[in-house]
Amino acid sequence: MSVAFTQPALSRSTRSFQGCSDRIALLDRWGTIVAVNESWTELARQTGATPGRVEPGANYLEICRQASPFCPDAREALAGIRSVLCGKSRSFVMDYMAALRSGPVYFRMAVTPFAHGEAEVAIVHTDITELQVSKEKSLDRVREFARRLVNAQEEERERIAKDMHDDLGNRIALLSFSVQGLINRRNKEKNSRLEELADVLHKITDLSFALRQLSHCLHPHLLRNFGIGVALKVLCDEFAKTTGIRIETIIPNDVPHLTEESGLCMFRVTQECLHNIAKHAEAVSATLMLESTPASLRLTVSDNGRGFLQSVAWHKAGLGLTSMKERVLGLRGQLEIRSAPGAGTEVRVTIPVAGHS
Repeated sequence: MSVAFTQPALSRSTRSFQGCSDRIALLDRWGTIVAVNESWTELARQTGATPGRVEPGANYLEICRQASPFCPDAREALAGIRSVLCGKSRSFVMDYMAALRSGPVYFRMAVTPFAHGEAEVAIVHTDITELQVSKEKSLDRVREFARRLVNAQEEERERIAKDMHDDLGNRIALLSFSVQGLINRRNKEKNSRLEELADVLHKITDLSFALRQLSHCLHPHLLRNFGIGVALKVLCDEFAKTTGIRIETIIPNDVPHLTEESGLCMFRVTQECLHNIAKHAEAVSATLMLESTPASLRLTVSDNGRGFLQSVAWHKAGLGLTSMKERVLGLRGQLEIRSAPGAGTEVRVTIPVAGHS
């Protein structure tokens, strides 16, 4: 492969790159471009760069610096090139997307030392669009599998919830009525076992309530009938009553309408977060915040508990954390967990709303 540099003063060894498809530029110690190949010039033309802006004589570091306030990729490239130029790093590599006139193209930029004449480093941009497209297709397949798995879990939960309500719930209710009738008859006879029967009835009532709560958790009817805002408020109220942990809920009145999948995702993630707070955090208080934008919905659940080492938690990730990741991944969302020993924990989930996935 070869590079056609616009600087004829460079030796034959550099001219041997003529015709290389990679976009290559050589920089001096101050970041000034001393040579580029034809492919580099063609890339500049395709991106609509001003003639001469990225050609020999222009300072590439200054170009990146000017773009850095508006472009995270430019900031990353600037830091990487400086690191190689000053000898702090032996090389630097980053992937980025460029908007060409023909459409988006993905490149891998590699910065390596290149001591020849005035040149100090070589910058090579390699087209990795096919690789990126292949990765995105693979990720789409993973997302689709995760969505199917989550949907299957929800269908099974719904079936179990209905069976519990229709079968076990009715049986307990009939048993309760039978015991109540027996108490009534014994009360007339002033039987000494009246208190024992009353205690049995009380336990049956508690069991019926616990079964109903479990049924609602398996398949949250509030979510379907009243929306995510009401469902989360009720879930937090029950959490506070059961655990004694104070929880502040910040939920806007105008929560956007969510698909059933998105609503279930937010509800299940909240359930898992509250479960972990009650079981592991040793927290006194917690906060749930729901925020919406035209493009996304963000859920943040935090506590003031003991926290944990994230590296250890991810290494020992259990079924709950894995399920959270699967749900969020299936909706093209983002899951962030921030924690440190003694600093509490914050879980943040962001998912796109309908039409912005």
